[in-house]
Amino acid sequence: MMPDFRSLSRRVSVAAWLALFVLSLTATAWAQSPGGAIVFAGNQEPASIDPTLMSGNVNERQVAAQLFDTLVYIDQSQTVHPGLATSWIASDDKTVWTFDIASGVTFHNGDPLDAEAVAAQFEFVRTNEDRLGGTWSRVKSAIESVAVDGDRVVLTLTRPLPDLLIDLADPGFGISNIAYIESAGTAAGFEPIGSGPFKFGEWVTGSHITLVRNPDYAWGSATMFGTAGPAYLDELTFRFIPEAQTRLATLETGETDFIDLVPFADVQRMIDDTRFTITRFLLPGMPQMNYMNTRMTPTDDLRVRQAINHAVDKQTIVDVVYFGLVEPAYGPLSAAFPEYDPSLEAMYPFDPERAVELLEDAGWILEARSTVRTRNGETLSVTLVENQSWNDWVYVMQAFLQDVGFDARVLTTQGPSNTAAIASGEHALPSMGDVFASVTQMTRDWHSEGYGTFPSGHFWDEPELDEMLRTAESETDLERRTEMYVEIQRYIMENALMIPIFELYFYAGHSNDLSGFVVDGTGFYKYFAGAYLE
Repeated sequence: MMPDFRSLSRRVSVAAWLALFVLSLTATAWAQSPGGAIVFAGNQEPASIDPTLMSGNVNERQVAAQLFDTLVYIDQSQTVHPGLATSWIASDDKTVWTFDIASGVTFHNGDPLDAEAVAAQFEFVRTNEDRLGGTWSRVKSAIESVAVDGDRVVLTLTRPLPDLLIDLADPGFGISNIAYIESAGTAAGFEPIGSGPFKFGEWVTGSHITLVRNPDYAWGSATMFGTAGPAYLDELTFRFIPEAQTRLATLETGETDFIDLVPFADVQRMIDDTRFTITRFLLPGMPQMNYMNTRMTPTDDLRVRQAINHAVDKQTIVDVVYFGLVEPAYGPLSAAFPEYDPSLEAMYPFDPERAVELLEDAGWILEARSTVRTRNGETLSVTLVENQSWNDWVYVMQAFLQDVGFDARVLTTQGPSNTAAIASGEHALPSMGDVFASVTQMTRDWHSEGYGTFPSGHFWDEPELDEMLRTAESETDLERRTEMYVEIQRYIMENALMIPIFELYFYAGHSNDLSGFVVDGTGFYKYFAGAYLE
């Protein structure tokens, strides 16, 4: 029986989550006294921070979550909490959404964040092309108009978006100061002005971003953060440490207080260390995978794409690279969702002999005394694009592809260079994964509107998939919508547009002195508005 994503079961340690939740809401007043600074160590440096401008990768959104407020928030039980919107209502067909905007809110530079400012956000998204980042752009085509009625914003859509609230809870949908963006342009992403519990302090390229307490903050989501007022911490620093072992060492020596992506080889040792708390979540979204670029040779051939799927032994990757702490993936949607299709698990078993048959049927022949297949003088070559410190499986995958006759190479990228490599469409097998809380967000990974941007990397030319995605995301009947997403998953895998690798289980570690932070409904993004040091 598949876990229900909306039920909090998601193979998460419920006891661990409850402990964190209780700490965040019931810690004693003396422990929550203001002051102190913490250091958060992540694996990559953002390319930009302002949500309206940034590409939308998880490292950017993690920082933006502290600087920018969203209209709503979503917690681990999938409950939607008020944010800048104190209440909301949707028409029956989910095409007209009305939001009541909190009063007295200001951006960090003193500009008012009122209904007019929220409307300006939607209008900027609706009318801009070149300056719009990857997250907000995915709702661009759905915005027909936006109007202000006192403290209310009325958003009219071109099509139903039943899961709009879940989308808007993503940290990438923070409300920006559009007047500032209009004057500063893309520079606003490097000196961001939000309205959140922390303000921008400094950005030292290649080292860290430091945020400082916003003393005027009085509109926080009390039900989400455990406090509506200013943050308890004086300072929050995000350090960029790509090397996993170095990142872990900083936690153990006390240089940092919180790290993402605890190395899988060290998870059990850290669990046994009483100085630290290790939490484990199955991140919903698109599993860790490789797109197959269907616009270039050899992955423009279905037989080659099918061969690649049969050539890769997911279980070996899980056991060797991830120490059995994750599970194999089989399609474009995490098993955390009720829409997940388990029938995909039998579609591409590890079968190198079948892979060879498919390659030979496609004309790729292995000559005597050669290890690489050729066809009419052309070499069977593919490049796997690695986003450093995210895609460690690529080297084992490379070996599996070499075993069946590929000239398989790895291109290591990081941060902005990874975004550019995927958007370029110049590489056959870009690595990817995505974190999202609503199945409708499959659109951003698979719709053709994402070609040439981040994160789409398959370049499929058939319009049928676009139509399926748009129809499904607008469906208000949950049973019919589930059927539609099952069809989408099967379509993607029957056309072998990807190689699923593993379900992303996320292990984070923090000092036991740190309490009060909140994890959102994806299991990934942390909010430090209510965090404190004991």
